[in-house]
Amino acid sequence: MLEGAYDAGGGDGSEPASVNGDIRRERLLSKLAAAMDGAWTLTLVSAPAGSGKTRLLAHWAADLRSAPGIDVVWVSLERGEAGLPVLREALRKTADPALRRAIDSATPENSVVGARALARAVREARKRIVIIIDDVHRAEDGESARMISAFVDTVPGNAHVVLAGRGVRAIPLARRRLAGVALEIDGHALAFTPAEVREFFRVRGIRLSQGEISTVLTRTEGWAAGLQLMMLDAAGEQIVLARPLRGDAPEVADYFVEEIFGELDPSLRTFLESTAVVDAFTPDLATALSGGSSAAAVIDRLRRLHVLVGPDTAEPPQYHYPPLLREFLAGRLREGDPRRAEALHRCAADWFAAQGRPLLALRHATLGGEGSCSAGVLRRCGMQLVLDGRSKDVLRVLSELPAAFHVLPTVRMLVAAAELAGGDPSGAVVVPLPGIGESVADRRWRLGIELHTTLRRGGIAETLAGAVADLRNLSGEDQLDAYALLQAATAELFVGRLDRAETTARLAGDLSRAIGARSAELQAEAVIATCGLFHGRLREAVDAATALERRWRELGEPANPFFEVTRVWRFWVPYESMRPVEEGETLRRAAEVITDGGETAIARGLQGMRALLGLDRLGDPREAAIMLLDSLTPRDDLPLPPHWYAMMGAFAVRAFDRLDEPTLRDRFLADVEEALGDTGEVLVLRAIAAVHDHRDGIARGALAPVLDGRVPCLLPASMVDAWLVEAELDVRDGEPDRAQFALATALALAEPEDHVRRVAEAGPVVSRLLSARATAGARTHFAGRVRDRLAAAGVLVEEDLTDRERVVLSALSRNATLRQIAQQEYISPNTVKTHVRNIYRKLGVSDRDAMTAAARALGLL
Repeated sequence: MLEGAYDAGGGDGSEPASVNGDIRRERLLSKLAAAMDGAWTLTLVSAPAGSGKTRLLAHWAADLRSAPGIDVVWVSLERGEAGLPVLREALRKTADPALRRAIDSATPENSVVGARALARAVREARKRIVIIIDDVHRAEDGESARMISAFVDTVPGNAHVVLAGRGVRAIPLARRRLAGVALEIDGHALAFTPAEVREFFRVRGIRLSQGEISTVLTRTEGWAAGLQLMMLDAAGEQIVLARPLRGDAPEVADYFVEEIFGELDPSLRTFLESTAVVDAFTPDLATALSGGSSAAAVIDRLRRLHVLVGPDTAEPPQYHYPPLLREFLAGRLREGDPRRAEALHRCAADWFAAQGRPLLALRHATLGGEGSCSAGVLRRCGMQLVLDGRSKDVLRVLSELPAAFHVLPTVRMLVAAAELAGGDPSGAVVVPLPGIGESVADRRWRLGIELHTTLRRGGIAETLAGAVADLRNLSGEDQLDAYALLQAATAELFVGRLDRAETTARLAGDLSRAIGARSAELQAEAVIATCGLFHGRLREAVDAATALERRWRELGEPANPFFEVTRVWRFWVPYESMRPVEEGETLRRAAEVITDGGETAIARGLQGMRALLGLDRLGDPREAAIMLLDSLTPRDDLPLPPHWYAMMGAFAVRAFDRLDEPTLRDRFLADVEEALGDTGEVLVLRAIAAVHDHRDGIARGALAPVLDGRVPCLLPASMVDAWLVEAELDVRDGEPDRAQFALATALALAEPEDHVRRVAEAGPVVSRLLSARATAGARTHFAGRVRDRLAAAGVLVEEDLTDRERVVLSALSRNATLRQIAQQEYISPNTVKTHVRNIYRKLGVSDRDAMTAAARALGLL
């Protein structure tokens, strides 16, 4: 027995003596005092062992004895003892002759009749009398319980009865409750508050911070005996949390054996041990763990004894043991019968898996021994968590496994999948090689891991080529099938096979929805939306992303990097259209989630996009160009879809040109060409660079196979860029009709998806050509919309040549020399040179012949 233990009586049924360190619990004492003044004569104090019931009532009894006109009678029942004789004897010991005579005159029989007679005798007491019957849960037989109930029902108004114990449900009190109960104090009310915890330790010479108080309350749930045990565990140290108290510590175990186990029959002890392997249990789970019939009756018995906490508000309701008691029970089971403990954990794993609670299933599977770790529940539930975006939970649970278990194939593959989901491909190197007779499910799992690894490290096409046959048939394990299909869909996207990526993603999405895997579902839908964008269906991609946001909210708004990619598309599409859009918060939030989600390659691509958009905010052009090169250049170890580079390429090349960094631009072009291969985008990018460098012949040679269809482009928008370059070349060649045709073709291609920004990025020559409105193609509603948006952005060039520049242009077209023009206009030759440079710049040319041709094509001559 703990010295000074809470709820410890005097040992002989008498009132307990005070002990050093007792603290008065004024909030509860005031309630007891107020109950005395009410109209009812019964107070109930019912709480688990060690809750401080007896100490509280002892303090109250001492207060009552100091008040005049009140007698206090204290009775503590012993197990197997008939309560009525003990109560009769305690009442006779009062210093009230009239009460003793009345008791002697009442019938002495131990029966309900005798109990009522004893209660009526109390009416003769000269003082008000308070009768405290402690440990009423020990009135185990029905007759003793009925006698106590009869006494309580009959007691007169000059008496107040307190029934205290670990449970009063065995006492028939229904009629008495209907009549009224002055006060009920349960375990929640008796739990120590933060202020009481602080005072408990202060009187023992220990001062706790608020954080330490919170820790104490978490470990003990305010349980009075738990506080006392923490003091014993401190062993005289002034830091009570120096060694965290555990329920399987020797002094704690001794307490539980004496105070709880000693009063339970073997069947209840077995039930406690069996159900202590889980944090909380429903009646159904308790039935499964105990291996018997319905556990509801046993749960009710334990609730009466206040051994169980609950039910909670969950559906179905759950019960749990206080933390220290559960640790004691689990430790007792682990040490006494470790094989049984493992079997119970396997049972719990199966039950939680069937209930769709994968984290708890995984946790118990890892505690179920080696056989459990190779079982399907570990694989299915672990991958369910990975697909739900909870790979960190998986790794945390697996880290608690004994080292010997980490060599098991199932564990190694699960670790690899979880680490890959978090962005770390290192775990994939320890995935075991396929063995003889490998199951279909394991082969499917391995395929998903291999594809996932290539998405992190590169080599996607080679791995995907060897996986086609294995992808055709499902394994029957939904989690593994969803995982493999999801990685396959993403891989197909990353090698540019959009149709196959979209089809596979739809299968993965359907499976993910069916099993409730939120992260996998969002990733599959993001792949589908991205395929739509890369197919050139920009509006469809925005609609898909908008619908996905609604679904994301339905799923609880999980942090998911692939969903954030669709947010980027919702920004990019209006950006391409030159419609108002707020860049900062959308892309900043997306970058944070994508980076935190371990998608390093996607995060790098987004960094490149943000760098491209923020060029004007960077003061140093060289620094800006280096940032573009670092973040937009393709890298084998950080793969991205070829369509991504196709989409960014034209904007990036023109950005390098604006920054006057041709060397870095050419390095970028070489890397993009290696990544994209023989695609139309490579030729279009070469043409854009050549036009800027005034190498018109090279530009025309690059464009020709694109415009005549011999070399197709990945993106429909790239054809817009191609025809815009062609329009500029035609202007330089002095071919106004061809230039207007090329512009009209570009506008017709741009109109369906509103590619306005590509027209703006094409430069001043195209802007001036658009302003000329020389053909029907430049006078359509879309052309007008383009002009309006370019004008609003300050891009459109209308009558940009000054009057003096027009005079100089006219003279140059007649082959006048600079000196002749200076004499004619009465200006210096240097001023004429300045006008010529401005004309060349505004017309996008570099010599007099090109200037004359461009001026005629633009209607300036």
